[in-house]
Amino acid sequence: MSLTTRRTILKGLAGAGAATAVSGFPFVNRLALGQQSLKLGVVVPMTGPMALEAQEMLAATQIAVEDVNADGGVMGRKVETVIRDSEFKPEVAKRKATELIEVEKAAFLVGAIVGFEGIAMAEVGCKNDVIVSFFGQNFLTIKGKMCKYQFGNNLSPYQTAAAAAHFVAQQKMGKKWHMLANNYSWPQMFERAYSLVAKQVGAEWTGVTWAPLGTRDFLPFLPKVAAAKADVVFITTWAADQVACAKQVQEFGLAKQSQVIHSITELTFAEAAGKGVYENFYAGMPWYWSLKDQYPAAKKYYDRHYALRKRAPSGYTASTYSTVRVLLDTAREVKSLETDKVTRALEGRKFQYLKGPEQIRACDHVNIQDVYLCKGKSAAGMKDGWDYFDIVQAVGGEATAESCEGEGFDPKKPSVSQQI
Repeated sequence: MSLTTRRTILKGLAGAGAATAVSGFPFVNRLALGQQSLKLGVVVPMTGPMALEAQEMLAATQIAVEDVNADGGVMGRKVETVIRDSEFKPEVAKRKATELIEVEKAAFLVGAIVGFEGIAMAEVGCKNDVIVSFFGQNFLTIKGKMCKYQFGNNLSPYQTAAAAAHFVAQQKMGKKWHMLANNYSWPQMFERAYSLVAKQVGAEWTGVTWAPLGTRDFLPFLPKVAAAKADVVFITTWAADQVACAKQVQEFGLAKQSQVIHSITELTFAEAAGKGVYENFYAGMPWYWSLKDQYPAAKKYYDRHYALRKRAPSGYTASTYSTVRVLLDTAREVKSLETDKVTRALEGRKFQYLKGPEQIRACDHVNIQDVYLCKGKSAAGMKDGWDYFDIVQAVGGEATAESCEGEGFDPKKPSVSQQI
């Protein structure tokens, strides 16, 4: 039977308030309104190198669901999270996503920190007509194709690269650029982004020094980076690789000849590296905990997260909170769990939770949002155990958005950067 027919049946059942499980129609059974609670499937790597970040995200998910339930849930139903560990393995992420849909009857799926998790989850969600919303970026761009039920809520490589370009140009840091990066899909997206932005702002792109994923010794690669004699070196690494790289870049003294900018970083990475390691390095972030002093909602969130985790929240937690809230709030507002109806309502939706205004772009389901440029502090300059960075600039989402045609940002659009 066609997907359209299944959706027609679903719509009729929802309108009648039916709780009937229809044999052969798992899509209908999954969303039957007779369920006592609405299940939100969550897949994150609770074991492996991103386990700490996963725990941060689970805390943010809990807070977001508590807020939704405090507002009456979704269509009068309490939201329940059903959590699974991806083990940082794509095949496990795929299996757990399938289990959440077929066994747990989850209405929506959220999660994924890295691309291979997201791609695995998206394949399952799109096959079963279930919305999959990522805590990370919209991973559809990795394979160059889009499933209409797939959404990303963190910064895309292009947004981060464009924000850095705005900042570098504004600060007159120089027009000769180079990148040091791990060699896999995500940094390869940054290579395209930086080279495209360089062309648009008139900078010289000298290329990339690639290091294998999983590199812990970057010292053999740093002489090649130094030989490029770049004014600015962008470093695109992640997790343990970034921690090792940051330490060794400081030891090597690269910052004495080039301005070092980490494409994106996290509070948890700076903690692992140690106090002062990121000193004078710049880095992009989707959110930083000091925004609690600017946004009352962020202050409330910070306090609740700290009560749960006894630590300042990481940047990804804000993206996680927004992922859960905007998905569930949208379903509640349209009074439907029908996949197509919720998808259409998400496209173009504007919202604001823990930072400046955000919008889900209809053409590619990318979240247009502020990018925060931060500067690493010295050990002596830290006021407390979480005070690793200062936000030096917020670059507005419209100033960093790549065109829907994939041709870079519009150079005629003014930057809406603001100093903080």
